[in-house]
Amino acid sequence: MLRTKNKGKLSIIFLFVLLLIGCTNAKEDTSVKEKLDKSKPLPIGTVVKLKQMKKSVMIYGYNQIQVSSGKQFDYIAVPYPEGNPYPEGNISADYNVFFNRNFIEKVMYDGYDSEEGKHLRKKIENDMQDN
Repeated sequence: MLRTKNKGKLSIIFLFVLLLIGCTNAKEDTSVKEKLDKSKPLPIGTVVKLKQMKKSVMIYGYNQIQVSSGKQFDYIAVPYPEGNPYPEGNISADYNVFFNRNFIEKVMYDGYDSEEGKHLRKKIENDMQDN
């Protein structure tokens, strides 16, 4: 009788562990967008993968003019530290990455979103539609 009770307890524990494992694996990563709306500006801090570029970049500004070319771009970013032992961040102007929204291949991570950021992005979205 004692063995039957122990087997019952073990069975319940085993089922409980399986349930927990199943729930853990069922979670989706909602931070990565399935479909990118390129008409809307992305939050500062967003990490994106660009077309024809191996390294991901982190957005830190909007509507920037590249001094060397005099051209205006939708975004300015810095290399994102994938696999490096230290963060790269904004090393110097030589390492800035200027790009337009149509060059974004995939959003890897959404940046911080605040009310102020939403208002700023709404204004920038209107400016983007005008261009």
